[in-house]
Amino acid sequence: MTVEKFARCFVVTISAAFLSILLLNLTKINYVQQQNQQPVVKLINPKSNSVISVNAPISYEITVADPEDGNSKYDEINAKEVLLEVRYLKDKSKADAFLNKPVAADAPGLAVIRTSNCFSCHNFNSKAMGPSFYEINKKYTPSKVNMDSLAKRISAGSTGIWGKEKMPSHPELSATDIKNTVQWIMKNGANADDNYFIGLNGIIPPAVVRSAGTYVLTASYVDHGLKATPGKQRLKGQDAVILYVR
Repeated sequence: MTVEKFARCFVVTISAAFLSILLLNLTKINYVQQQNQQPVVKLINPKSNSVISVNAPISYEITVADPEDGNSKYDEINAKEVLLEVRYLKDKSKADAFLNKPVAADAPGLAVIRTSNCFSCHNFNSKAMGPSFYEINKKYTPSKVNMDSLAKRISAGSTGIWGKEKMPSHPELSATDIKNTVQWIMKNGANADDNYFIGLNGIIPPAVVRSAGTYVLTASYVDHGLKATPGKQRLKGQDAVILYVR
């Protein structure tokens, strides 16, 4: 082999190797870009370890930043998709465990509630266009007849049950989704030690902090996944603080 041919072969070999490395890196970059990123949730107020008086209203403020969905400071996050859980702990020794627990998926029923259109008509503790989950829980005992009736109304819709407003149908929800939703409402809708609020900011009413003790506030948001595949690979972000009520 002549020196010229050897040089050509060497250049071709090096070029092919370089091209392979370049393609591999581009593939890795594209893979990383296609991975959904967890939203960053911050509970700005109240501050952790604050001391609050019994029966005092508490103002709260939450921020959310997500690479795909946007940033709450630019009004790019739907406030109705942000939840604040206020949990009263009878055993204050469990506070640190709640504060530091890893982000976990919501209970199946709550997951359906927060990712469907439920909050267009319902709140957890206060009446909106439709009854609150608290009112539903209090009105119906968790019998099979009542559970089946509520499931049917969610699926097919109803009217005249809670006034003149019409309950829309939900054909997009599976029978399992609806069953889980009803079970969650009947189990948690009137739990005095575990309250939920919707929005980036608001007031926790005095009735919620009715007892002295330790409270854990957890703000959370579930993103919409990648723009190329909305609704898939959804991730949850959360932030928590501890309050002491005296």
